[in-house]
Order: sequence, then structure tokens, then C-alpha cells
Amino acid sequence: MPNNTQPENPLQSIINQAESELSGIDTSPFSHAAFSILKAKIAQYLSELIAESIKISKRHQADTVSAAHVERASDYLVSSTTRRFFRHLGTVGGILLGASLSNILAMTVSAQYSTLGTLVSAGLGIIGAFLIALHIAKD
Repeated sequence: MPNNTQPENPLQSIINQAESELSGIDTSPFSHAAFSILKAKIAQYLSELIAESIKISKRHQADTVSAAHVERASDYLVSSTTRRFFRHLGTVGGILLGASLSNILAMTVSAQYSTLGTLVSAGLGIIGAFLIALHIAKD
């Protein structure tokens, strides 16, 4: 009979430890299916957190994963909806600013200015710059 003494995967070890911690809590607020999903989501989050922490430490050319790497990975994985909203605003702002600058450049090169075109382009540029600044301020 072979003896299975292979070292356990560190990720699986952490997931098993989390599952053992969860087995000791009161599951009454959750249905059986909901608690199973909760455990699966926790295991998924742990896997992603470990992988992202390692990626960040490698980007910083560190030999080990530090607490700061884990914090950054957690922040990256758990971005709030407001954070995403402001990121989208920054994207829209960049598009508006780029479009207005392109239009202003085209008007300058062709030497064809119209009052309405100039005002619209300048207005879109101001709105775009404001949205980018809002995204940077909230980040």
C-alpha cells in the first residue's frame, strides 16, 4: 500500500484551513446551498488573492510576498462600485478630450473655423479634462 506523503499544495492548505474555520461557525442565516456557494466564493477569492499577491511581488522584483503586496492585491481585487464608476468617467473624459483635440487640430490644419464647431470642441475638451481630473482625484 503506497504511502501518500506528498506535500500539500500551499494554496489548497490555505483553502482547507479556511473551510475548517467556516465549519465552526453558525450557518443558520444561510441556506445549505447559500453556504456552499459562500465557501466556494471564499476559496475563489483566496486563490485570486494569492495569485495577485505573487504577481505584484514579482512586478516589484521581490524575493518574498510582503504584507504590502497582499494589501495591494486585495485593493485591486475588491474595487468598489464607486471606484469603477469614476474609472469609467475618466475613460469617457479621455475620449471626449481626445476627440476635441483632434477636431481642434483638424480645424487648425484646414483653416476652416466655425463659431459653433469651435465652441463645441472647446466645451467637449473642458468636460473631458474635468472628467479625467475627477477620476484622478477619486483614485
